[in-house]
Amino acid sequence: MIALAVIGWLLALLLGARVLVLARRLELVAMAEHELRGPLAALSLAAEALARRPSRRAATALESQLERARLGLSDLAAARAGRRTPPDARCLEARAVAARATAGWRATGANVRFNWRAGRVAVHADGARLSQALGNLLSNAIEHGGGEVELRGVRADGRLRIELTDTGPGFAGPPAPGRGRGLAIAARAVEEAGGTLQIASGEGGSTVAVELPLADGA
Repeated sequence: MIALAVIGWLLALLLGARVLVLARRLELVAMAEHELRGPLAALSLAAEALARRPSRRAATALESQLERARLGLSDLAAARAGRRTPPDARCLEARAVAARATAGWRATGANVRFNWRAGRVAVHADGARLSQALGNLLSNAIEHGGGEVELRGVRADGRLRIELTDTGPGFAGPPAPGRGRGLAIAARAVEEAGGTLQIASGEGGSTVAVELPLADGA
């Protein structure tokens, strides 16, 4: 009887561990799917805008959304093994990444303003992940915040601070579908770059601030 009880407990532990592994894989798959749905929706809107007014500049701006989709596909493939595509951090010029992410949403017809005051500044991060983070934050501000959206870059206390503001109703109340997952993806990407993500919300709108350490010598 004791042996049967021990075997029963061992089987229960093994089953519990298996359930946890499956749950993690399902969450990784859900994250990857989110990163496919978001850019594909933006690409669809941009395609409609291009059909109305063809523009080489708008077509070039779509690269940020394609980059997000490629990363989503890579994460989806990695999720089958219960993991995520590892970050590929390197020294990069932050303004170019932020400008491309903003342009990717402007191409859809969204009311997004780019206000970069930090000059040329280098950070040590995965460019695709940083683009993914900014893409998600812009998506949240445009789709769930409303009003005018602005991406602003400044230097503060030896760090780069990227602020995204909107003039919508703020984050009060239950989160809209997809917002929580998008913020989680952004926060993780920023954390991997050694930075932090902060959210301030009120009746006059919301501000999401990404702070990143400057690369050596920047």
